[in-house]
Amino acid sequence: MRLSREGERRTAGGAAAPCRHVIDTTDIPGAIPGAPACEGATDAPVADPGAADPTASGPTARGPAASPRPPVARRLGALLRRAFPLPRLLLLLIAAAAALAYAWQLDTEGLETYYAAGVRSMAGSWHAFCYDAFDPRATTTLDKLPGAFWVQALSVRAFGYSVWAMVLPQVVEGTLAVLVLHRAVRRIGGAAPALIAAAVLATSPVTLASTRGNLSEPLYLLLLLLAADAVLRLVLLGRRRSGWAAAAWIALAFQAKMTEAWFLLPALVLTLVVAAPRGRRLRAALHAALLTVTAAALSLSWMVFFALTPADRRPVADGSAHNSVFEQVFLYNGGERLRSGWHFGLQPLAAPNPAAVRHADLYVTDPKIGGALLPSSTFSHAAWDRLLTAPLGPDAGWLLPLALAGAVLLLVVPPRRLPGALARGAAGPLTAPHTHLRRHRPAVLLWTGWLLTCTVAFSRVDALHDYYLATLVPAVGALTGLTVTALWRHARGLLAALLVVQGLWSASLLYAQLPFLQLLVALSGVAAAGALLLDGRIRGALRVPTRALAVALTLTVLVAGPVTAGVWLLTRSGGPFDTPFAATGTFAEPTPAARTARLSVTGTYGGSIMPESRPADWAKLQQSGATADRLAAGHGDWLVYQASSADDFIISGLTHLQVIGGFSGNLPTPTADDVVRLIESGRISTALVPGPNTESGNDPRVQAVKYHCSSLGTNPEADYLYYRCSGN
Repeated sequence: MRLSREGERRTAGGAAAPCRHVIDTTDIPGAIPGAPACEGATDAPVADPGAADPTASGPTARGPAASPRPPVARRLGALLRRAFPLPRLLLLLIAAAAALAYAWQLDTEGLETYYAAGVRSMAGSWHAFCYDAFDPRATTTLDKLPGAFWVQALSVRAFGYSVWAMVLPQVVEGTLAVLVLHRAVRRIGGAAPALIAAAVLATSPVTLASTRGNLSEPLYLLLLLLAADAVLRLVLLGRRRSGWAAAAWIALAFQAKMTEAWFLLPALVLTLVVAAPRGRRLRAALHAALLTVTAAALSLSWMVFFALTPADRRPVADGSAHNSVFEQVFLYNGGERLRSGWHFGLQPLAAPNPAAVRHADLYVTDPKIGGALLPSSTFSHAAWDRLLTAPLGPDAGWLLPLALAGAVLLLVVPPRRLPGALARGAAGPLTAPHTHLRRHRPAVLLWTGWLLTCTVAFSRVDALHDYYLATLVPAVGALTGLTVTALWRHARGLLAALLVVQGLWSASLLYAQLPFLQLLVALSGVAAAGALLLDGRIRGALRVPTRALAVALTLTVLVAGPVTAGVWLLTRSGGPFDTPFAATGTFAEPTPAARTARLSVTGTYGGSIMPESRPADWAKLQQSGATADRLAAGHGDWLVYQASSADDFIISGLTHLQVIGGFSGNLPTPTADDVVRLIESGRISTALVPGPNTESGNDPRVQAVKYHCSSLGTNPEADYLYYRCSGN
C-alpha cells in the first residue's frame, strides 16, 4: 500500500480539492476495484484540462487533431500484458515446470504392480469397476478404496492399457493441485504468498516422486486442497454452499486415501469457530459439526453400498478376516498401522518357519542387508524428529521448521507487537497493513491444523512410506508463503534471521552431496539476509537493485534444497518408493553394490514394485500374457498364492487366474478345502506357491497344492515353486 499526503483531485471545473491522503487499494486484499482513493472523493469523471468543451460550438468543438493510432506491436503488447500480468505469467511458468517434471519419461515410469493389476481388471469389467476388484474374475478386492483407481481405469478405457495411460491422471491431478493451492492462498494473502506456496509444492521432491507413478496421493491432495479452498471461501464470503462443497470434497478424498482424508476435519472445525464473531461462535460450532457429520456420512457411502451387496454377488474384501470393508478401512488401513509389524491385523493361517522369520526380519531391521531390496522408509521408526532426519528428511523436511515457526509467529504474536505497529495501549486503530495480518489468521489456522495433524500422525505411525509425506507439502507451502511475505512487510530483521537458519538447515539435509554445494546453499541464506537488510539503503548511492536481489536470493534459499533433491530423483528415474540421496540409489537405477545384493536375495516371496517399464519390455510382457491366457483357456486356470505375486500375470493379460490369500497371503479366502476342490475338479492347470524356506511356506493352502500337484522344478528349496495340477 502506498500513501501520499499531498495528493489532490481535480474536479470537472479544474479546481483542486484537497485530499489528506491517496491510497493505492490494489495491494489491499478485498479492496473493491475502482473504489474512491481518498475521503470525499467520488466516481465523477475527471475532465482533461487540455480537452475541448463538447458543448461548445464552432470550430474548436472538435478539439485538437486526433493522434495517430499506436503501432500494432504496441497494441498487441498491451493486450498481452492485460491478459497475462506478471503474477499470472509466473504461475503458468510454475505449473508448466511442475507438469514437465511430473510427465518426464511418462511411458517408462515405474509402477506399483498390485494397483496396476487392479486397474486392468476394473477397466475390463464394469462389475469389477464398481466393486474395486483386483482380479479379472472379481473374486477379491484391492486392499484400498477405489477412488484413485477409478480415474486410472477410466483413462485406460479411453486410451488403452499402457503405462502412460495409468500415470497421466496423476500428472494432471498434480498440476491442478499447484493451481488450486495458489488460488486458496491468494484469497487472503495475495499474489506473492500464493506464488511462493505454488513453487514450494511444485518443487517438493516427495510431491514429484509420488506423482511419477500410479498411486493415489495426487488425487488425494487435489481433493483436500479443493476442500481447504472451499472452507476459506466460506470464512471470507459466508457462502453456506461452500461449506457443503468442502464436505463433499473431503468425502471424495476419503475414497482415495480413506481415513487420512479426515485429517482436515479438526482444522476445518477450528477455523470456522475461531473465524466467527464472538457472539456467533456457538452457531458456527454447530454448523461445523453438521458439516463434519455430512462429510463422514458421504465418505461411507460406497462402503455402505458394498456392505449391503450380498456376499455371493461381490468380491471378498481384502484386508479383513471377516469379509468386511469397514475392517479393511478402519483396522487394516487404520488403527493397525500404528502398531509394529507388517501383518496389519491379518495373521498367518499357520505358524511360519522360525528360520524364515529370522531371515526375513534381517531385511526389515538392518539397512545394510535390506537396504538394497526395500524402500529407505522401511528403516524409519516412530519418533518426534522422524520427519526431520534421514532417511525421511530429504523428502519433505526442507521447509518444515520454517513453516512451523511461521505458524507460531502469525498465530501467537498479536499484530500490535510486530515492528511498525502502534505501541501497546496507544490510541487509534491498527494501520491497514497490520489489519491485513488479522485477515491471515483463519487461513493460518487452517493450514496449521492440517500440518500439525499430519505431522503428529506420521511421527507416531510405525509403517510409513515415503509418499505419505506428500500430504504435508501444501500446508508447508502455504505457511511458508504467508510467513515470508508477512515478515517482509513488517519484520525484515526477523525474516533475515530465519533465512540464515533456513540456509543452514537446507545445507544439512544435503548431507550426501558435494561439500561445495552445501556451502553454497548455506551462503545463499546469509546473502539473502544481507540483501534484505540493505534494501533501500544503498540503492540510491550504488544503484544496486537490492530489492530484486533480495527476492531472488530469498526464493533461492527456499527452493534450492528441494530442487536439488528433485533433480537427483529425475536423473535416476526415481519414483514413489525412492528417497533422495539414498545410498543404494533408486529402484530403477541402483548402485552396483545394491544391484548385486538384490540378485543374491533369498527367502522372500512376492513383490509389487516395477521400478521401470520400458516400452519394448512392456510389449513383450503383453505378448507373453496373451499367449499364456490362450493356453490356460484350453487347459485350466492358474492358481497363484498372494496377490502381490499374481499382479504380474494380470498385468500381462492373463485372465484365467485365481488368487489365494489376497495382497499379503494371509486373507483366509479361499480356504484349504476350497483349494482342494478346485484342484480335484480339474479347473487348475498350474499353481505357483512359496517354497518351504519362506514365511508362508507352512500355509495349509500351500501344503494342499504340494500334496495334490506335482512339482515342475528341480530345486524343492527354492523360494518360488511351480506345480502341475490335473487341468483339463
